[in-house]
Amino acid sequence: MPDDTDARHDVSIGRRIQAIRVQRGYTQHGLAQRANVSYSNLTKVEAGHRAASPALTAACARALRVPVTDLTGQPYFDSLKKDQLEELIQPLRHALANPLLPGELEPVRPLRDIRAQIARLDAARLGGEYMPIGAAVPALIDELLLLADTAAAGEAREQAYRALADAYRLGWSFVNKLGFTDLALLALERIQQCAPHAGDPYLQGVVCQGRSDYFLRHGAPEVSLREIRVLERELEDPVRRGDPRAMSMRGTLWLKTAVVSSRSCAPGSADDVASQIGEARDLAARIVGRPDPYQMCFDLTNVALHAASTQLDLGEAGRSVEMGAQIRFPAGWALNRTAHHYMDMARAHERLGQRDRALEALLEARSAAAVQTRYHPTTRETVMALLRGRGTPSRELRAFARWVGV
Repeated sequence: MPDDTDARHDVSIGRRIQAIRVQRGYTQHGLAQRANVSYSNLTKVEAGHRAASPALTAACARALRVPVTDLTGQPYFDSLKKDQLEELIQPLRHALANPLLPGELEPVRPLRDIRAQIARLDAARLGGEYMPIGAAVPALIDELLLLADTAAAGEAREQAYRALADAYRLGWSFVNKLGFTDLALLALERIQQCAPHAGDPYLQGVVCQGRSDYFLRHGAPEVSLREIRVLERELEDPVRRGDPRAMSMRGTLWLKTAVVSSRSCAPGSADDVASQIGEARDLAARIVGRPDPYQMCFDLTNVALHAASTQLDLGEAGRSVEMGAQIRFPAGWALNRTAHHYMDMARAHERLGQRDRALEALLEARSAAAVQTRYHPTTRETVMALLRGRGTPSRELRAFARWVGV
């Protein structure tokens, strides 16, 4: 293997877990007990014989009392600099830090033009492209702060705040994908500040969804479940009445609880996941053909993706692959979600010892959404596990590893 790959591919999640565990003075048995994970699995992950799952990574981060990014190595600054994404972070940091205070009075575009730009940026996000978002969102936030401050009370101001919430949501997607966790949380707080002024009773669900990602990744899913349960009660009546926005939000939260259940390792998890996926599928079937009001891709295809990925989290890698192979993506469907699916399938194939098929899945992910695939910790962890597999890594695998940056 080339020196540049050899020198870096040992910096895996397992190695980082081991280093911090030793610093804390924990034995492997001690950490396994604290994190409530399998001792055998932990030893294999630390030794590099198995890729760290998101569930194990989150559990160890919580037990070691470190941010999960200390284990994943995010943000990946070397790659960010090469891709000229790092220079977009500081302007966005300033825009998010601004506590909804408008700047000097300047001409502002009509809201319809701003909403058209937001739609274009959402299309880029669904395509897995993040540079246009990082480049445009700081100025977009500044413009919308002024518009919201100067709009007449009533529907005009509500629409301005709704657009401002969308701008913050786009900012959240940018920093969250690149591993800037604290900025992602700040963006969610800004959406929450907009919610009371936006005339949308379900906008809080967007915040809940984002926070759930944070707590799930950091090993504290019980916190996100408390917020989800509060929203469940608020959504119950509008869902019963057939409000499509409420059904979309409720279905999205069903998928989130299914992911939480699949990673909990609690007795009865498989039954819980099956029930939650079923509830989401029923709601998705009721709103087929309707617009996606919160850009969360809640539909039958996304339900199928979650059904496959939760099987992997439940330890059923073979079943996950079988279900994943049956999924057919509609024309024009979200490429960022497509890429995520193939990353999950690569993880499943790696777990089954199918190195060639794992690499094929990673290449499919890159073809769907290159930037997202390059910066996702699952990609790097899977590649590292494949590099350490038996036999000499193929030329294609070595080339992919160089592209990822490991």
